[in-house]
Amino acid sequence: MREEEVFQAIADRVAALDYSDEVFVRPGYLDADGGWVLTPSADDVRWLEERGSQTHLAAGAVGAVDPLPPLEPACAEAVAGAERLLGHPLPPLLRRLYLEVANGGFGPGVLGVAGGYTDDLERTAVDRLDPREPSGLFPVAYWGCAIYSYVDCSEPSAMMWGFDPNSGLAGRSFFPEGISLTEWLSRWLEGRLRQPMLVKDPQTRVWRGATDAEHEAQAREVAELVGRINGALADAKPERKGAADSAVAHGDPR
Repeated sequence: MREEEVFQAIADRVAALDYSDEVFVRPGYLDADGGWVLTPSADDVRWLEERGSQTHLAAGAVGAVDPLPPLEPACAEAVAGAERLLGHPLPPLLRRLYLEVANGGFGPGVLGVAGGYTDDLERTAVDRLDPREPSGLFPVAYWGCAIYSYVDCSEPSAMMWGFDPNSGLAGRSFFPEGISLTEWLSRWLEGRLRQPMLVKDPQTRVWRGATDAEHEAQAREVAELVGRINGALADAKPERKGAADSAVAHGDPR
């Protein structure tokens, strides 16, 4: 996708309140037919689920998904302040998205500038800037588990870098992803974007960014685990209900 196409597609998604990879779902479980069965819970309890997942689609079919809140753009001073602290101008696409669409919160956890979307420690991209990190890298998105995506603002190509400290490599946790910011956002729009992940090459034993095949293998493992958990929950619900009905029928007030 060209830069203008990416901008317009994200603007449309934000306007339609369909801008996040995560949605808030009322608690429940998938039954044997794939339907979402609500379970008793406090009114303010919600589960965070992946957009487009079986859980999201099933919960949405019964009205158990909360609408996303509207997003607001950043002010010009907030964007200019981020550029001053970084020491480089932001890539034109990112700058325009901040100023015209939203101060973060869209896509794969895009962080905002001052006053915008934060990570789980309530830090914006500006708060995450660290002089000990490579010059010109801007923390554009937070994935969870201390994993971030950075964009290199020191070059017009605006190439993406991953940061995955979970390998224990400390300062070597940064690695190039080999795609530009425009391509990175295009992949998100097309449902093909993967979070940064370091893996140890089975042949060389050197740490490197994961390949698409390695990402897909991990996704399958996670999906299988979720399926087993949902299956166990679905199997357990009727048993507990049956036990309770039997107890009532026999005068047990449990």
